[in-house]
Amino acid sequence: EQNSRSNKEVMLMPGENLFNGACAVCHDPRGGPVLFGARPSLALNSNLHSEHPDNTIQVLMHGITRPAQPALGSMPAFKNSMNDEQMEDLLNYMRARFAPDKPAWTGLKDKIATIREQKGHL
Repeated sequence: EQNSRSNKEVMLMPGENLFNGACAVCHDPRGGPVLFGARPSLALNSNLHSEHPDNTIQVLMHGITRPAQPALGSMPAFKNSMNDEQMEDLLNYMRARFAPDKPAWTGLKDKIATIREQKGHL
């Protein structure tokens, strides 16, 4: 997690601004007040370390209405507030920042479009 605070190359990626606007209030380990009861570490999130981005895309699109622990709070869905390009930028950024030892995901554009067309939520 320490590397995610200081990697200047990652901080210049297009997804940095999206993360700061949509995710940082609950997930940024760089500091600031804990506003919603918890600050789950994305560096420990197995979905970001997975070989496949599908679960991460699902969570970003549909949010989490029933968290594993009540203290974590729910997560909003971004399906209707981010377009495919923004989703791709955010996913690339999150993978590089929170799973820096893993290669970049490939085929994100197609996976995002496929999951956006599916019905249902988590």
